[in-house]
Amino acid sequence: MKPLKNKLFFTAATLLLLCIMSTAFAESVVIKRDRIFIADRGLVVKNLDTGQINQCTAPPLLDPAGRDVTQLLNTATDVVIKHDYAIVTVHPLDGNGNPFVDTVTVDVSNCFEVKTVNVDACISTVDIQQGLMIIPCVEINGSYVTVHMDRRGKSDNWEVTFLGDNIHMKHYKRHHDHDDDDDDD
Repeated sequence: MKPLKNKLFFTAATLLLLCIMSTAFAESVVIKRDRIFIADRGLVVKNLDTGQINQCTAPPLLDPAGRDVTQLLNTATDVVIKHDYAIVTVHPLDGNGNPFVDTVTVDVSNCFEVKTVNVDACISTVDIQQGLMIIPCVEINGSYVTVHMDRRGKSDNWEVTFLGDNIHMKHYKRHHDHDDDDDDD
């Protein structure tokens, strides 16, 4: 009888651990880049900086195959963002009217603004004769500046003479691939 009790205890402990682990990966609120995703009987997105509702998830919400899944999100409770997709936990009813747990994948690529910068705005130039070098896209602590450097006499030494914001890079945020790792999603 003792082995049966141990087996039941082990099974119950394993199921409890699995339940706890499964809830640790999904949350009802997730922050990804500069967006807040909220799963609460639907999928709402807000701008992190302003708190304003973002219209990037206005219906129709599409799955990766292009099917409208808006109505499937009426029972949404949890969300995980992976790359350009929201995986949303839903609780629909089966044929007998009993709720069960399922997931719906939603394409949220519209939520992540991609700012493009014309390559001409970042081409460095140098005039050896005049002793002037301009480097327009230098990243310093997450901001992008333009640097002007003057040559010191006829030497190979240069010194910074101007450091200022690059207007072409204003509000540009580089997307880092590690943002899509599983540890913070």
